[in-house]
Amino acid sequence: MSKLRPFLAPKQKNERHRGNMPPILVNPLGDIRAEADHQMLSAAFYETPDYLTLLESEEKVVVVGRRGTGKSAITYKLNRQWREQRLGALVIVSPEEHQTLGLLPLIAKSGETFLQVRGAARLLWRYGLMMEVAQQLSVRFKVKEVVAERERLSAHLREWGKPDQSFFDKLRHKYRKVITSDVQKDEIISTLSDALEVSQLERDLQTVLVGPTRAHILIDRLDEGFEPDKSSVAFIDGAVTAAIDLSTTFKGQIKPLIFLRDNIFRAVAHYDQDFTRNIEGQALRLHWDVNNLFYLVCNRIRAAFSDDTENNKRLWNKYVAHDLQGEDGFRQCLKFTLYRPRDILLLLNSAFENASKRDSSAARTTISSIDLEKSAKTISENRLDDLYKEYKHIFPTIEQSISIFASRSPEISHIEACELLRARSLQRPASIDAAVEQAILAQPEDYIRALYGIGFFGVYDQASGSYVFSHDGRSPESEIAPDQKLLIHPCYWMALNLTKSTLNPEEATEINDEYEIKVSSVTPEIRSARLGRLITEYTTIPEGAEGAGDFENWCLDALKICFAGRLDNIALHPNKGSVNRRDLVGTNLAQTTFWKRVEKDYNSRQVVFEVKNYSAPTLEDYRQIQSYMSGAYGNIAFLICRHWSVNLENDSKDLSWIKTIYGDHRKVIVKLTAKFISDILSKLRNPRKHDAGDNALGTLLDIYERLYFGQQAARAKGRGGAKR
Repeated sequence: MSKLRPFLAPKQKNERHRGNMPPILVNPLGDIRAEADHQMLSAAFYETPDYLTLLESEEKVVVVGRRGTGKSAITYKLNRQWREQRLGALVIVSPEEHQTLGLLPLIAKSGETFLQVRGAARLLWRYGLMMEVAQQLSVRFKVKEVVAERERLSAHLREWGKPDQSFFDKLRHKYRKVITSDVQKDEIISTLSDALEVSQLERDLQTVLVGPTRAHILIDRLDEGFEPDKSSVAFIDGAVTAAIDLSTTFKGQIKPLIFLRDNIFRAVAHYDQDFTRNIEGQALRLHWDVNNLFYLVCNRIRAAFSDDTENNKRLWNKYVAHDLQGEDGFRQCLKFTLYRPRDILLLLNSAFENASKRDSSAARTTISSIDLEKSAKTISENRLDDLYKEYKHIFPTIEQSISIFASRSPEISHIEACELLRARSLQRPASIDAAVEQAILAQPEDYIRALYGIGFFGVYDQASGSYVFSHDGRSPESEIAPDQKLLIHPCYWMALNLTKSTLNPEEATEINDEYEIKVSSVTPEIRSARLGRLITEYTTIPEGAEGAGDFENWCLDALKICFAGRLDNIALHPNKGSVNRRDLVGTNLAQTTFWKRVEKDYNSRQVVFEVKNYSAPTLEDYRQIQSYMSGAYGNIAFLICRHWSVNLENDSKDLSWIKTIYGDHRKVIVKLTAKFISDILSKLRNPRKHDAGDNALGTLLDIYERLYFGQQAARAKGRGGAKR
C-alpha cells in the first residue's frame, strides 16, 4: 500500500525542520474534492458494496448520489481500473461548463416539447458514444482492420473529429452540419435519424466488438452548465436513455455508466413519463451507513499517518481522545454531518488541524470533543458567511431575515416563521437597498419563499416523509401551507446557536438537501413577480372618478417601493380634517443626494404628491397644489396624472402654469405620470438599480431648473437690466 505523510503547509514544514515549531496538519485525510484528491484515492480508496456492484454487474447504468457522496471518486477509480485493459476502449465524457453551454442551446431548438428535445438528444448521444468507442478501437492493432472493413462506420469516423477534440464539441459540429438553416423544425428528428444512421452503425459496431474486445463508457459532470429548465433536463434524459439503449443493445460488449446528482435525477423522473418503466430499475443510488463511513475514514487515517494497524477500531482509538473512542465515539462525529464522505472528511480534517495547534507536545495528534465541536462550529459559521456573501447583492436583507431565527428550534411552522418575519418588518431597515427590498417583499410569505430558494429553509414533504430543500435556487413547486413544517438546514445550526446542533441517522435520511448555492436565486423571481403585477395594474384602472380611489392606492404602493429608505411613513390623506387635504405625503429622510437637494434647496421636509386620475390637469389643480406648499412642505411638490409623458412642450398649458407659479411664488410643481413611475418600478427588478427613482427625479428636476426656469430667469434678468 502506498504511504502518505500528513500534509504540512510549506512554511510550517520548514519551521519543523529547524525545530522552531510543531507541525500543523492541513487536510491530512485528503482533499474533499475528488478531482484534487487523486493521491489519497490511489492509496486509500474504500471499495464500498456499491462500487463492487458497478465493477462486476451489468445491470446498473445510472449512478445517483447527493453532493459529496463519492460519485467523482468512483469515476476516478473505475477510470484507472478499466484503462489498463489492452483490447478494450474506455470513453470518458466529462464536459466543462462552456462546452455544455455551447451545445445545449442547439439541442433546445430541436423541438417545442420535452419529447422532441429528448428524442434529438437521445439520437445524438447514441451516435456520439458509438463514434467515440469506434474511434478508440480503430487504433488497436487487432481491431483496426475490422473497423476499416466497415465502409459506413469508416465514413462516419472520418467526419467525426480528432481524438483529442472534446466530445461535446464533436457533437456540436455534427449537429450543425446535419441541421442546416433550411431544415424545418418538425423535420429535425427525421433528418437526424437519416443522417446519423444509428441503427446501421450499431450493427457495424457489433461485428467489431467480438471476442475479448469490450468498451466502457464513463459519463460524469453533467451538472456543469446545468439549468433546471425543460430543455436541459431533456438533454440529460437523452443521455440516460441513450446509455440504457447501448447497454441493452451491446449486452456484454459495451458497459456505460452515467453519474447524476440526485436533484437532476429527480428532474428527469418528473419530466419523463416512462421513467418508472425504462430508467428506475437501471439506477443505483449511492448510500453510506455508519460502518462504510468508518471503514473509509480508517483507510485514510492508515494512509495519512503510515500506520499499519489492521484492526479499524484499534486504529481509530489511537487518534481520538477517550470520549470519542469506539463506534459510539465515531457516531458522535457523524452527528455533525449529513452522513456523507465529504462532510466527515471536512470535519475530521479541521479537527486534526485544531488538535495539532492545541497540543504541540504530543507525539501523536489526537482529536478530542473540543476540537470536533470547534471545527463543526467553524464550518457552520463559514457556510453561513458564504451564504450571506453569495446573496447579499440580490437579497440585501438576508442577514436581518436569518438572524431572527437564531437561538431557536431548527424546526418551525410556517405560521411561526411568518409571525417572526412580520415583527421584523416593523423595524427600520439597516440600509437604503434593504428598505427597497423590504418594500418589494412586503409579505412574510415572500421572505419564506426567498429563504427556501437559497437553501436556508427546507419544507416537509408529506409524500416522501422528508424535508426537501431548494433544487438549484428554485421556488417551491406549490404554495407552502400555513400548517406546513419548515426546517433550517443543519449546516447552519451551530452558527445560529440553535437549540439542537446535531443529527441522528434517522434525521439525516429525512433531509433531501440536493441544492446548489448559486446567485440566480428565487429572490429576483419574487421581486419581478411583485413588481410585474404592480407595473401592469395601473393600466387596468379606469380614468376619472370611477377609478380615483384605486389609482390613489396604486400610487401609494408604488411610491413606497420607488422611494423606500428615502421617504418614510408615506401616507394617504394624512390630514383628512384639514382644509388643504393633501393626497400623499412622505417624510423626507434626506439620506441620498437627490433628497438632500430637495431639503436644502427647497426646504421640503414633508413631500407632497397630489394624485389626479386623468390625463390633463387643470390650472385649478396646480393652484390647489401651490396652496399646500408652506411650512414643512417647503417649495416643491409633485403632481401625478395619467398623461403619457412627463415632458412639457413649449406651447403647453402645463408649462405655462408651472412657470407662472414659479415666477410669482418661487414654488416648483413637478409633473409626474403613472408611466414614469411604472418605468422606475421596472428598473427596480434589478436589485443593483435601487437608486432608479432618485436618478429619474434628479434628471427631471435638472430639466426644470435648467430649461424651463432657466429661460425665465434669463428673461427676468434682461428686463431688469434694460430698466436700469
